[in-house]
Amino acid sequence: MTLDRPPADAGARLDLDPELQPGESGYFSGEWLEYDSDGGSRFESAYAGTLIRRWNGWAVWECTREVAEAIVTDQEAERRHLRATLRAQGVEEPKLSTMVDDSVSEMRWDGDVIVVDRRPYGEDEPELRIAPDERGMYVVMGGNWTWEEVPVDAADTVHGFVAL
Repeated sequence: MTLDRPPADAGARLDLDPELQPGESGYFSGEWLEYDSDGGSRFESAYAGTLIRRWNGWAVWECTREVAEAIVTDQEAERRHLRATLRAQGVEEPKLSTMVDDSVSEMRWDGDVIVVDRRPYGEDEPELRIAPDERGMYVVMGGNWTWEEVPVDAADTVHGFVAL
């Protein structure tokens, strides 16, 4: 999502606990936000949250509204970036919108609920609605996206913070 990526930090990476347990906090990202940097991996964004459980080995985690807002904002920025890239390559409507929708899910807010458009994927329900729990926490695309824990210093942008 970032066109101009900052150089990788020359400092040593923090250790990542690969055995993060449910109830423990960490930073989460996904391979769609990962890029190569000086022979290693960096992430455009990482999001603070608390691991709830594992789904096929991937992290299912909860976060605050502030962090959920950042995820929605980043997703929509990715859609805008893809649209501009495809348009610059000469792709025109209606194919342009179809390609964007097929590649990056539309996400938006409806009050306190995140709405994810599932129509391009032929799902039974046209929308996935992600409401906060009784504590105001969100599980954004848990069990749908392949989230993983990442070292906080491997991210260009960090949304939220984990209390130590």
